[in-house]
Amino acid sequence: MASEPQMDAGGVAGPLPISSPGWSTLPQATPPGWRQEMHNGQVLTVLRIDNTCAPMSFDLGAAEEQLQTWGIQVPAEQYRSLAESALLEPQVRRYIIYNSRPVRLALAVVFYMVLWANIYSTSQMFSLGSQWAGVLLVTLAAVSLTLTLVLVFERQQRKVNTNTDLRLTATNEALLRHRVLLGVTDTVEGCQSVIQLWFIYFDLENCVQFLSDHVREMKRSQESILRTRLNQLCVVMETGVNPVEEGPGDLEDAPLLPRTPGPQESPVTQTEIQQLIPEAEPEEMARQLLAVFGGYYTRLLVTSQLPQAAGTRHTDSPRVPCPCQLIEAHFLGTGCCLFLAR
Repeated sequence: MASEPQMDAGGVAGPLPISSPGWSTLPQATPPGWRQEMHNGQVLTVLRIDNTCAPMSFDLGAAEEQLQTWGIQVPAEQYRSLAESALLEPQVRRYIIYNSRPVRLALAVVFYMVLWANIYSTSQMFSLGSQWAGVLLVTLAAVSLTLTLVLVFERQQRKVNTNTDLRLTATNEALLRHRVLLGVTDTVEGCQSVIQLWFIYFDLENCVQFLSDHVREMKRSQESILRTRLNQLCVVMETGVNPVEEGPGDLEDAPLLPRTPGPQESPVTQTEIQQLIPEAEPEEMARQLLAVFGGYYTRLLVTSQLPQAAGTRHTDSPRVPCPCQLIEAHFLGTGCCLFLAR
């Protein structure tokens, strides 16, 4: 992921602090008083963890204490296992590390040097005029191919962002009732990859009501478009299958213990496609849409990448869209789906 700016409680971007080993809690501002209200899109707290190979975990207990100072009671047990299994599994962390900016930069530099040397050595077999002209042509060719590789890396990075956002769906589904949204970013400090877990405040009841009405209207007048969009939100799951073997006709000849698969035998798996937004009542579908897009919206919000809007519904900023606006315009709309393109 790209380097992400830090935001304070008012939504103003600022420089990231120096990373410290392990995790640390970054309070965004002094908690409000009893008569002071929180605003939708306000950053409550951030947890940070160095993305290394060593097993580590977020201190969600510290986040719970920080949220309590804002008057939000969110027991960590409700989302601890969901958040940690979504982000801190070894394969997920390796996936983020291998697609981080330092690794991509190192691969691009090595690719350029190896490519330049190979093209230059090959060009010596042909007469290219002056030596400077030959070196210039070789450099231009190597730079062009390296830029192509960088564009491929950038496209892959968008897939990484989408995958990590979707992994927070179950966590955000548990946090919606507490008016909290969770998002994740991956920044770079020095040569160290740092995962940041953002907690923002958002009262989504008005968004739920709007999306419920919008989904109900689409079911009535644009059902084909709605079905097409919902079919795009799916995940591929592989589950283990116990093969049923045809036993001998006589049960007395059947073995007492099941046969143990040999070392060369691979487990049998079954691939299933699961819809993230199943067919249900409009209000339930609206809540599920907000849970699916919660991590995506949070990431764009804290990195100042939300598309600007002429007006807003449920945020104080006149140019920052709320989640239901983002979902309506860039997912349920007839144009290009911004979520699937990033």
